[in-house]
Amino acid sequence: MRKRIICTTTICMVMLGLSVVQCTVLRASDGMKLIYVPEGESWVGSGEWDHEFNLDETPEHKVYLDAFWLYKTEVTNAMYAECVTAGSCGQPSSEETNPRFRDPVYADYPVVYVSWQDATDYCTWVGGRLPTEAEWEKAARGTGRAKYPWENGPSEENVNAANSVGDTTPVDAYPKGASPYGVLDMAGNVREWVFDWYDENYYSAAPYENPMGPATGVDKVLKGGSYYDNYEHTRIADRLHHQPESGGVNRGFRCVILATK
Repeated sequence: MRKRIICTTTICMVMLGLSVVQCTVLRASDGMKLIYVPEGESWVGSGEWDHEFNLDETPEHKVYLDAFWLYKTEVTNAMYAECVTAGSCGQPSSEETNPRFRDPVYADYPVVYVSWQDATDYCTWVGGRLPTEAEWEKAARGTGRAKYPWENGPSEENVNAANSVGDTTPVDAYPKGASPYGVLDMAGNVREWVFDWYDENYYSAAPYENPMGPATGVDKVLKGGSYYDNYEHTRIADRLHHQPESGGVNRGFRCVILATK
């Protein structure tokens, strides 16, 4: 496992006990910029105020989360390739099914064809883990109730979805779609694996502090929708799910690193 944080002002490797004021920019050991999400309450789920809500998004409820650092974008092909080279991650797929993986033209595109375990292995390699569903939703919406990471509805300017492009795009291609914290691609481009097992009734019994999903399950949750999902599936509260061993052309991930107290 690598050290977790690079302070770009002093080019030193540090752990998260470092005070934020000592660095102008914090990056993970793979070079990814980290976005700080402070501790506190936030909303999870949705309700009748959203006419597209699904029953598994209810009841809408508040949770309390410890502070964390989230990857600004999804993990890219170039980043994941380093983990494969280091022997800590498996190949996302064969070159026949995923010829872009080693193609430098697509270095800044999100890595795809990764299973939940592949994503977990990568986040472990950089000293983190996958975000929980609650952490992911807070990073996407902030502390209020919001349907999308941005203020207004979806459009071709703020999200790659509904086959408007018909393919994945570079991870920084939609700055107008940034969340209140400045996180990119929390809607569209690729669906993102999170830590939690899926249970359609989990919100009825979820704990208030730092929920991490059910103890067991069949499917893992994916958030954010993808380039070919309709806009409904790019809503923050939407809960897609797949078997954890399944990769796909529209499945990727980002990592979280916990802030030490």
